[in-house]
Amino acid sequence: MCALRRARRARALRQTGPGRRAPRPGGQRHGAAARRGGSPMTAVSRRWWLRTLSDLPLGRKVALIPALTLLMASLMLALFVHLGVRNTAALRALDHAVYEPLNQAQTLKDDITRLHTRLFAVLAIGNDRVDPAARKASAADLAARLDATVTAFNAFLAGNATIPQPLADRLRQEMGTYAARLRETAGFAASDASHGAMLAGTADADFDRLHAYLDALVQFLADRRAALTTQAVAASLKARELMLGLGLGTAMLGLLGSVAIGRSIAGPLLRLTVLMKRLAGGDSDFVVPGRQRQDEVGAIARAIEVFRANIIARRDIELALRRTNLQLDAALNSMLQGMLVWGPDYRLQLVNGRFFAICDLPPHGVRPGMTVAELIQAGMAFGLFPEQNPREVRSRINGLLSARRSVQTEMAMRPGLRVQVACEPMANGGAVITLEDVTEKRRNEEQIAFMAHHDTLTGLANRALFREYLNAAIMRPGQPFAVLCLDLDRFKDVNDTLGHAVGDELLRLVAGRLRQCVRDGDIIARLGGDEFAIVLNSAAGGAALAVSLAERLIDSIGAPYEVQGHSIVIGVSIGIALAEPDLPGAELLKRADVALYRAKEERGTFAFFETGMDEDLRVRLGLEADLRLAMQRNELALHYQPLYNFAADRITAVEALLRWNSPARGSVPPAEFIPLAEQTGLIAPIGQWVLRTACAEAVTWPTTVRVAVNLSPAQFRHQQLVAIVRDTLAETGLPADRLELEITETVLRQDTEAVMATLHGLHELGVHVSLDDFGTGYSSLNYLRRFPFDKIKIDRSFVGGLMLVPAEAACDDTVMVAAKSAAMIVRAITGLGENLGIATTAEGVETAQQFAQIRHEGCTEVQGYFISPPRPAAEIEALLRRLDATLPMLAGGEDASARCEA
Repeated sequence: MCALRRARRARALRQTGPGRRAPRPGGQRHGAAARRGGSPMTAVSRRWWLRTLSDLPLGRKVALIPALTLLMASLMLALFVHLGVRNTAALRALDHAVYEPLNQAQTLKDDITRLHTRLFAVLAIGNDRVDPAARKASAADLAARLDATVTAFNAFLAGNATIPQPLADRLRQEMGTYAARLRETAGFAASDASHGAMLAGTADADFDRLHAYLDALVQFLADRRAALTTQAVAASLKARELMLGLGLGTAMLGLLGSVAIGRSIAGPLLRLTVLMKRLAGGDSDFVVPGRQRQDEVGAIARAIEVFRANIIARRDIELALRRTNLQLDAALNSMLQGMLVWGPDYRLQLVNGRFFAICDLPPHGVRPGMTVAELIQAGMAFGLFPEQNPREVRSRINGLLSARRSVQTEMAMRPGLRVQVACEPMANGGAVITLEDVTEKRRNEEQIAFMAHHDTLTGLANRALFREYLNAAIMRPGQPFAVLCLDLDRFKDVNDTLGHAVGDELLRLVAGRLRQCVRDGDIIARLGGDEFAIVLNSAAGGAALAVSLAERLIDSIGAPYEVQGHSIVIGVSIGIALAEPDLPGAELLKRADVALYRAKEERGTFAFFETGMDEDLRVRLGLEADLRLAMQRNELALHYQPLYNFAADRITAVEALLRWNSPARGSVPPAEFIPLAEQTGLIAPIGQWVLRTACAEAVTWPTTVRVAVNLSPAQFRHQQLVAIVRDTLAETGLPADRLELEITETVLRQDTEAVMATLHGLHELGVHVSLDDFGTGYSSLNYLRRFPFDKIKIDRSFVGGLMLVPAEAACDDTVMVAAKSAAMIVRAITGLGENLGIATTAEGVETAQQFAQIRHEGCTEVQGYFISPPRPAAEIEALLRRLDATLPMLAGGEDASARCEA
């Protein structure tokens, strides 16, 4: 509305001109009011009131409205304090009457729950027959806690009259019943744990009833809290409405006062302020109102009119110059290059904004009129040309200006800032110098060149740079050198178990240790994966220098690493080839790689290339290729060797053994292709095939016979092993308790939480887990304590010693001593298994004498060629029937007993 009035007044002023008085708006409103039928006296009274307000001094006008507003604010403050005191008292009463009982009820409910939990702790201690004092102390502590809780419970019910009497009586009754039952159960737990456990069920029922009534009590208090809270909120809303009404009244008072002040002072001043802003912005196309007034407002209006006339006079003069300057500034500042314009006297005439941005200088740092020396001095003050001689820099720039021809050069103006400088002479004797920031361009070029010849992960040379360096070394005749090929041992295990992020960080740490071991003249390259190569310039020392470096590398890389909270230990295998005259680089690298294959057979060592190694490697690679095809061609098969149980007098399990019948190689021994499969990673798919095939074939055999499958360390490191076993059992239909998985101590030496998690996961499936080759490692007893194995298998090396006892051997014979040692070891292992509740199996039983002695020592099961050699799956059912019929007679026969006594 105020804006509409101001617009009408402005139109009236433009129509009447500066020297004419515009019609008063009041007359217009009076006529409008008369036309609408309003009373003329109302309009006259309003004009009189506004005229009276206008005649008041400025200080009184300004102070009138704040005084009235302050009065209303004081009334609001008093009312706010009164309402605050009343609401505070109401909230305190609400807290005392509702929230405290609710919290106390919840606390008592939690205390009774903890008492019940404590009862089962007492029962658990009661099962410990070793310490009777602990049982009695625990029961006494529970009774004391019970008394304290009952006292608090009764006090709570007595002190809260708001609780319905039927509910309170029921709670007292249920609490008394539960307390008596709890005390009785705890008393029996202190003396007779079994009877206490029988009473625990009754205590559970009493606890459930009491807990249900406690839930009802908490729900009642919660409902009461909600109702009272709703009442409090309603009261608060009413108070807020009252406060809102007072606030609205104060706002209306301030608004009316502001309108009145605006009519006489603020409105005209605001309009004049708007005109001043328009004048400051260059807009002079307006009429200044109020110039006819004789007060301060009129004086301001007349001053504005003078300023307006002056600006109009200067505007036409400056307009052309401003237009020219804007065009020039736009052209200069839109350039991508920094620009310096020099006059014939070698003084700076013009500099654009891009120059300051490139050089990171403040706008006041460089100004027109500077000489070359002053420009250089100012630049150095802000960090340009550090550690450079000012004379040399000045001489270089003066040379550009005096060349009188087009010149281009590059300059390093500060670390991390490289610019391309171009100088163009002008006809008046001056020159224009442009600067282009080429720092990022040069950095990208260097990065591209580096990435083309270096490994992005480790920063080492890549295969391309290594070949260039190797060829350069060959081209230096008479200077001997060696090539070392390195492959990290157990690095794949790190990637498989801890992830590729840990593997990448480990590769970076290995690269750092490699740099520390070699000399400055040598080169290290990462050929790919975990394979590295070194060119060792051995001007003196020859093979001895290569051996020294290889030993340092093995010691350094084999030291433990700390990566993302994991302690990691890996090793390295090294192949070494010495350069020979006229030997190509590719052949030298191939020889080092062949030697590496030989070193990896033992791991953690180094080997020099020798004649014939390449032939061995070709044989090995051929065997690996045939093994890869063997799975596709169905050349692999499973044979099964029975395990005889002495207590059951029958065959209770068969062990699945892998066989390879190659059309070209014949029957390949497992000792030749199993290690190769583990080294090449083929053991994982082969192991899954073995597991699936064994389960599928065993499901058709008698349900009393289990099938045992060996797991290699590589299979066990697979993160999905438990899921693979579960899926295989579901797919084949074999019950979990008929599958037995055999692992070796090599798996346990990893000593990681992942190993234990996998073992427990298999155990939860119901699968039997056996520890194979027991006694050949160093961690067996520790892992027998940490994991409940179902069976331990005595290594055949101990059972084989039992063969060494001839019937006619003397007591002091060396053979007899060895046989007794073997018997003592077998006896110790069987005793250990018996005490731990773990079955024991003796492997490699070849003779009747061993069979009888193993039975005499108390082994649970026996396995070996004496029972049966491994047989194909098609013969197993008939073999089981035959062995179940014949072995019990052999096990209990006189001949076997006689051999055992001998």
